[in-house]
Amino acid sequence: MSINVAMNSAVSGLTAAARGVQVASGNVANAMNEGYAPRSLQLGTAVLGGMGAGVRVLGVERQVDPVLTALVRQAGADRAGAEAGARFWTDFENAVGAPGDPFALAGRVAAFEAALVAAANRPDMDQRLAAVGTAAGAMVQEFDSLQRHVQQARLDADGAIARDVAELNDGLAHLARLNGDIVSMRASGEPPLALMDERQNLITRLSEIVPIREYNSPEGRSILYTDGGQLLLDVTPSVIGFTPSTAIEPGMTLAGGTLSGLTLNGKPVANPGNGGPFGGGRLAARFDVRDTQGVAAQTALDRMAADLIARFEAPGTDPSAPGGPGLFTDQGGPLDPAAPPGLAGRLALNPLVQPELGGHLWHLREGLGADPAGPRGPVGDATQINRWIEALQRPLAPAPGMAETSFGDTVGRELSQISLTRQGFEDRASQTSARATELHERVLARGVDTDAEMQRLVLIEQAYAANARLIQVADQMLRRLMEI
Repeated sequence: MSINVAMNSAVSGLTAAARGVQVASGNVANAMNEGYAPRSLQLGTAVLGGMGAGVRVLGVERQVDPVLTALVRQAGADRAGAEAGARFWTDFENAVGAPGDPFALAGRVAAFEAALVAAANRPDMDQRLAAVGTAAGAMVQEFDSLQRHVQQARLDADGAIARDVAELNDGLAHLARLNGDIVSMRASGEPPLALMDERQNLITRLSEIVPIREYNSPEGRSILYTDGGQLLLDVTPSVIGFTPSTAIEPGMTLAGGTLSGLTLNGKPVANPGNGGPFGGGRLAARFDVRDTQGVAAQTALDRMAADLIARFEAPGTDPSAPGGPGLFTDQGGPLDPAAPPGLAGRLALNPLVQPELGGHLWHLREGLGADPAGPRGPVGDATQINRWIEALQRPLAPAPGMAETSFGDTVGRELSQISLTRQGFEDRASQTSARATELHERVLARGVDTDAEMQRLVLIEQAYAANARLIQVADQMLRRLMEI
């Protein structure tokens, strides 16, 4: 090897060492940055005239595992979707309250029954009749409050859908710009590693909204699809459309055309929820809360309200008012099986027993059909009040196929079902969260290893010293030759 070749080899070694220090120090500096992919220096042999002429830097590569990245994104989408459903049912269960809470629905039912029993013991006392009216009114208000809670939760989900759609559109537009910048930098020979980190982090974040599959084009552009096969981004981003609602009533649904679905580039998406092309993430879960889980919660409330009305207008419950509205009504009228959803909010105490509406408390003792101008029965007669009690305790099936129970047991059964549903969603949320956490830890384990980087710096220092020594020796040899 000639002295010239030796010096060129040593200079190339110094250049590679300097670049290695830059890469290693960058890895250490960014070790705590979320989403940073470790860099590795790619080296090759420089060949000149068929002979080795040192080392050449081939480039710097990001060390990523595409399979693990895809698993992390899917797990994040599953976790976000499960948490949305679990949050809805947890909030609804809290609103309904525990069975032992006197201010919860079950407590209101128990207080109403206790007030009837107390009035049956002393039907002549107006205070006890008034307590029955107060307890019944509190129970009616509780049903209305729960309905408003459910519809507000549906409206909140609708607003969250609008925010997710806006974030998704903004993210896709940003990704399109990053794609353009990355392709341009690669074409100019510059490694766009930082931009690729930013792109990967943004795709991972958007994957919580909609599960995303990523494919890379030869020029470095990311092409994105949903798990359901809808193209989100190629050269230009797709545009997702959604129209948020200002208010939601019980009868408003996507199927009925009163609530907005999704559009993709102006075309309606047939099923925006789980099972559709956008299914699996937070966006689909919020559609599920708005259009399925919220409707199911409203149905449970309406079922209990219908059962209550039916009990008190059943034949024989009040012989004084056959065929008319009972103690509880649908906005003053009898129960209509074909009535639209929202019965829990329309549930009302018969105005005949509300003094503030011109009614009389003695109707609780005499019956709703008793003539105000006619003769009164004995004030100590608790027959009609006992009929009210019997109506509450009578075994009835609130819906076809369901077991016959008292009204208190019907409420308890509905509360138990709500709790089971909430537990199911929470179990799924816990499972998906554990999986996402485990995969995230695997990503961190594959991240920057500062100990390895420090060892690499020591090796680079030794290589630098060796190359510098080679240059020094070559210089001494040249000087000696010049002296000769």
